[in-house]
Amino acid sequence: MSRIRLIDKPECPFCWRVRIAAALQGRAMHSMDRSDPDVLAEWQRLSPSQTVPVLIEDDLVLTDSGPMLEYLAETGPALLPDSPRRRAEARSWVVYGDRILGQSLREVVFEKRDKPENEWDQDRIRKGTHGFLGGLAALEMALQDESFLLGNQPTLAECALFPRFALALLYGVDIPADFPRTRQWFGRLATYPAFLSSSPERVRNVLVDFA
Repeated sequence: MSRIRLIDKPECPFCWRVRIAAALQGRAMHSMDRSDPDVLAEWQRLSPSQTVPVLIEDDLVLTDSGPMLEYLAETGPALLPDSPRRRAEARSWVVYGDRILGQSLREVVFEKRDKPENEWDQDRIRKGTHGFLGGLAALEMALQDESFLLGNQPTLAECALFPRFALALLYGVDIPADFPRTRQWFGRLATYPAFLSSSPERVRNVLVDFA
């Protein structure tokens, strides 16, 4: 199997999920930071939308994380359950992470990132935090006796959701104590080697402290 290259931004949740998926499969992936001038020219040439990630394997180029996850799942082990029903559920959790959690958390991250605290728009942060926390009830209800959302192994669902929660912690949005299953689930992921090794360096201390 040829080595995959990924044009990447360390804290982008869409890049991060692809790194996790490859790590869960034990798949060789060479991450290339888009900010590197030598990488930037290749990224501009390959990405019509000028977004990351960009996955390159031989003559295959993919420019959206959804097809990347599907490609990894279809050409390597793990990532999706065996039953069609659970496979559909895994994919639906990816959508939940993007639309319910991600859109709200984006407001917090974009407001706090690269700004001094005295310039933060606190109303924007409150609204984003409220939206993120308001989406947790569905996840708490879904987490039952199994170690992960869809069994005893992480799937695409965890690949997509984990970066959202890790970024939330990094930017000051904790998982409340009244979501104990969600806290336990995230704590398991935070110590899981593939998730920890795929995380940006400055996030790892936050994960270790949480776990």
